[in-house]
Amino acid sequence: MTSPSRLARALAGLLVFLALILAPASVAPAHADPADRARALTVTPAQPIAGEKTRFSGRAGARAGSATLERKVGRRWVSVARGAVRKGRYTLTAKVRRAGTYRVRAAGSTSRRVKVRLAPQTAQMSVGAPFVTGLTRQVTATLTPLRAGRTVSLQRLSGATWSTVASGTTDGAGVARIPYGGGPVGTASYRVVGERHRGSTVVASSAEAVRTAASPELASPGTAAGQQSFEPSVSADGRWVAFTSDSPLLPADGDAHQDVYLFDRSTGTLSLAVPQANHHVGSPVLSGDGRYLAFESIASNLAGEGGYDADVFVLDRASGQVELISTTAGGSAPADDDSHLYDMSDDGRVVAFTSTATDLVAAQPPADHTVRHAYVRTRGDISRPLDRTLLGWSDSNVFGLDLSADGSRVAFHSSDVDLDPGDVDGSAVFAWDIAPSGAIANRTNLTPDVDADSASLSGTGDVLAFTTDVPLAPADLNGVRDTYLRTAPGDFVLAGPSGAAGNPGGTISDDARFVTMGTKNVLPGDTNGAQADVVLWERATGSSTLLTRAGAGASGEDQLSGDGSVLVLGSAAALAPGASGAYDVFVVVLR
Repeated sequence: MTSPSRLARALAGLLVFLALILAPASVAPAHADPADRARALTVTPAQPIAGEKTRFSGRAGARAGSATLERKVGRRWVSVARGAVRKGRYTLTAKVRRAGTYRVRAAGSTSRRVKVRLAPQTAQMSVGAPFVTGLTRQVTATLTPLRAGRTVSLQRLSGATWSTVASGTTDGAGVARIPYGGGPVGTASYRVVGERHRGSTVVASSAEAVRTAASPELASPGTAAGQQSFEPSVSADGRWVAFTSDSPLLPADGDAHQDVYLFDRSTGTLSLAVPQANHHVGSPVLSGDGRYLAFESIASNLAGEGGYDADVFVLDRASGQVELISTTAGGSAPADDDSHLYDMSDDGRVVAFTSTATDLVAAQPPADHTVRHAYVRTRGDISRPLDRTLLGWSDSNVFGLDLSADGSRVAFHSSDVDLDPGDVDGSAVFAWDIAPSGAIANRTNLTPDVDADSASLSGTGDVLAFTTDVPLAPADLNGVRDTYLRTAPGDFVLAGPSGAAGNPGGTISDDARFVTMGTKNVLPGDTNGAQADVVLWERATGSSTLLTRAGAGASGEDQLSGDGSVLVLGSAAALAPGASGAYDVFVVVLR
C-alpha cells in the first residue's frame, strides 16, 4: 500500500512534468511562429486619391517568397495585387479605388491590418485680374491633396465644349502657375483641371467668368461727342477706376450735373457712384481696395450738408454711408467755405484736402478766406492744418497734396517762405509725418533751395517724385521742367527720357520702381508730334516707354496704381475704340 506522502510526492512530480511540457506553448515568444508575426505595413501616400497608384511596403518573415496584398470584403479577404519578397522586404503597387482595411501576406507572415482612407480632391483657380490681349498673365491653380508633378490644364468654354488653352505642373505645395495670354476680347468661362495622376481621377474647379480686355481700354464708354470724362483715379490693385464725367453715361444719370462713375475692370461694368447727389460731384479718389471713395461735391443733400459750398466726403461703398470730412473744429457742422479733395490713404482712413474755410480748426487767428490752406484728417478725428507758421497761417495757396499709401506721411507744395525761412526758392515740397492717432509732426522741407512742385509719395513715403526746372543731375541740360526722385538718403535722381521739351509731373508706384509723367518730347512711335504724351519710366533700368501711341490729341492726368500694374489717364486722342473725340478716360495695363 502506498503511503500518503509518497502519493503526494508523485502528484507533485507529475505536475512539474506537465508544466515543463506545456510551458513552451504558453510563453514562447511571438517570433516562434512566423505565420503569426505582426509586421508594420507602410502605405504611400497615406491617403491616396481614388485610382492612384499606391505603394504598400514592409518586412517579411523570410528572405524570399511570394507576397499578396489583400482587402477585407465582409468576412473575406480578397486579393488585390501580388508580388515577391526580396531580401526580406516587399513592395506592392496597386491602384486603390476603394477605402477599406488592407493587409499583406508575405513569405509565411501577415502584416498588421491598415485602414486606408481616400483623400477628397479639390481644385481652385485664381486669376486675380482680367486677362489682357497680348499680355501674359499667370493663372494660379491649387490642387488638394498635394501632389508634385501633376499636370494642370487651363480650359475655356466655347459653346458646350471645354478646350485646353494652357497648362502647367504642380509644385511641392500642389500649386501650378499657368502662363496665359488671354483669349478674344470679352467674357468667357474658364476652369482648371487636374489631369489623371498615377491613375487618379480627374478633378476640375468650378467655372469662373473671366474677362479679357484690350489695352488701352476706354473706361468712359458712351461719352457724347463734345462732352468730357476726366479726373481718373485707380485702386491700388488696378481693379477699380473712378472718374468724373460731364456726360450722362448711364440711364440712371438723368441730370445735367457732373457725376462720378466707377468702372470695374474685372466685369467691364460701369456704375454711378453717388446717384443721390443733387448737384455736381467730382475729384474722385479711391482707397487701395476700392471700398472707399473720396470725392468733393456742392450737393446740398449729402451727410447733413445743406448749403452749396464745395465739401469733401467719403463714401463707404460696402455700407452706402457717406461721411462729411470738411467739418468745423467740433465736427458738428459743415465748414463755412469751399474745400477741395486731393488724396486718401489706401485704407480710407486719412484724407488730405485744401480749403478756404475759416472754421476747420480751433485757432486764433482764423484762417484767411482768400487763401487755400492744407489739412489732413483721420476719419472720426479732427482736421489738422499743414501750413501754419509762427505768425499764424501761410499767406500763399497750397496745392499738390499727396499721401503715402500707408497714411504715414503727407506732402504738399507751397511758396510761403515762412514755412521754412530762407529755403523756399519759388515753391518747395514739404512733408509731415502722420501718427496712427492722426497727430502730425516733423514738418520737413524736402526740396530746399529748389523750385519744386507736383509731389507724389511712394507707399511708405520714403521716396518722393516731384517736378523742377532746376538741373539737379549732370544729364539735365534742357533748362525746363523735369521729374526727379528724392530718395530716403536725400539724393536726387533724374527720371524720364532725355529731351529738350522736359518731362513734368509724375506719379510713383508704392515700391518706387515705376514713375509715370507727361512729355512733349517726340519719342519713337509717337503719333501726335509735340502734343503731350504719357511715358512710364523704370527706375532700375532707366528705360522709358511711350504709353500713348494712337492718333492726335494730348494726354495727361496720369495716375499709376499702387502695385504699378495699371495706368489710368485722360486723353483727347482716340486711344481705344469708342472714344468720343473730346476727352476720355483710358486704362493701360502695364503688367
